[in-house]
Amino acid sequence: MGLAKVEIFGEKYTLRADAEPDHIQRVAQYVDGKFSEVARSSPTLSTGKMAILTSLNIADELIKLEEEKERLETSILLKVGELISLVDREMEAIS
Repeated sequence: MGLAKVEIFGEKYTLRADAEPDHIQRVAQYVDGKFSEVARSSPTLSTGKMAILTSLNIADELIKLEEEKERLETSILLKVGELISLVDREMEAIS
């Protein structure tokens, strides 16, 4: 279990996770960057609303990546199926 002290949008946190401290730092830096993006585009929002928008933006990225992963997996499986069929046909022709 990892433990790391991080800073997100000026607030310090001590985080404990089932990950190495370097990984926790990377995650916190990513969230901090996303928080800063929201703050730059909407500086008058309260911190709470910025946090909600940041969460929504990160969730949107995650869902899009998951959808792309599924699309790529489907494409790969189709290609593998085509290759197997091609190999099977060639093996039958040899026999």
